[in-house]
Amino acid sequence: MITLYHHPGACSLAAHIILEEIGEPFTASRINLAAGEHQTPEYLAINPHGRVPALTDGDFVLTESPAILSWLGHRFPEAGLLDLADVNRLGRTHELLNFFSSSVHIAFAQLWRAARFADGEAAREEVMASGRRAIAAYFAEIEALVPDGSWLVGGRYSIADPYLLVFYRWGGRIGLDMTAYPGWTAHKQAMLARPAVQRALATEEIEVV
Repeated sequence: MITLYHHPGACSLAAHIILEEIGEPFTASRINLAAGEHQTPEYLAINPHGRVPALTDGDFVLTESPAILSWLGHRFPEAGLLDLADVNRLGRTHELLNFFSSSVHIAFAQLWRAARFADGEAAREEVMASGRRAIAAYFAEIEALVPDGSWLVGGRYSIADPYLLVFYRWGGRIGLDMTAYPGWTAHKQAMLARPAVQRALATEEIEVV
């Protein structure tokens, strides 16, 4: 059986939602980052980077959100969450996943984990300010991707869409008025209407407003 190692509201939420969408049995194993469970020998044996998500399927272990989401899309093609018949849409989906993980997510890391990037208080403040500027720019890009609240790739729900719910919630956590992004807000509402999303949020005991 598949096991997803996750932390409530982390980027692992995207994979959690997709597993709920697929509908196959899986185990959601909560890793308490605040308590340091991601640095225990037991978890480091699964993911040496000490981060979430991680996914296991028998002896197979996979880390990194884009890889896990892609694997799920390929592993369960009958769920229709990755357009394997259209190479252009396939490429666009992976482009978005890489943008989300390597750019948008990193901007939040600058804000929340400045010590990863710089030593000294003044340098960290600069890193945090740079992260906020980057988030503002990236959020404008995301709004342009879903101006009418439609799904990200070809008007078809895919493995890329749950990532936007993660970032929408994170935007609220840093004090942004997310209603300033009407298309994205409509996308959020469409996400919240999905039973799979509701189940994942209930399991993680979080909400997106």
